[in-house]
Amino acid sequence: MSQGSAAAKAFLDREAAAAVVTCYATALDARDWRAYRALFTDEIAIDYGAIGSLVGEVPADEWTNRCRTLEGFDATAHQLHNVIATINGDRATVTSIVDAVHVVGAGDRALLGDLIGRYTHRLVRRDGWKIAGVTLAVVAYPAGKDAFEAAFAAARAILAEGNPA
Repeated sequence: MSQGSAAAKAFLDREAAAAVVTCYATALDARDWRAYRALFTDEIAIDYGAIGSLVGEVPADEWTNRCRTLEGFDATAHQLHNVIATINGDRATVTSIVDAVHVVGAGDRALLGDLIGRYTHRLVRRDGWKIAGVTLAVVAYPAGKDAFEAAFAAARAILAEGNPA
């Protein structure tokens, strides 16, 4: 393989891995659970401990179902930037900054739960790239951590009442 061909293949590999992570955010915001689930290996290592959520290895179906909490929000936007994909054979690590905004109506007002964080997605090559692990590290809560938690509590209450947004 020529040096140019190897560089092109490496570039395409990095772009493909980064695209999986972009699809992760896109599927969350679209509430496209079938597309979201298709991004994962059957078991995934999740570390969302930074927001008081799951830390551990779980079936991808279970993680996908947990993420359905987002259905309680009126809108979400998981915007990724500074995406860097590093390939090591059949493994990849994709890091990115996420600006995640979650909006839910609560009575006569809207609650805003937003955060700025760093995602680390660990992928394996299996008929294309699949996510085998995700870590979220929080950098800041622009509206405050209390506002973030209040928005999620309201979204969970809406789901519990059976009235998703």
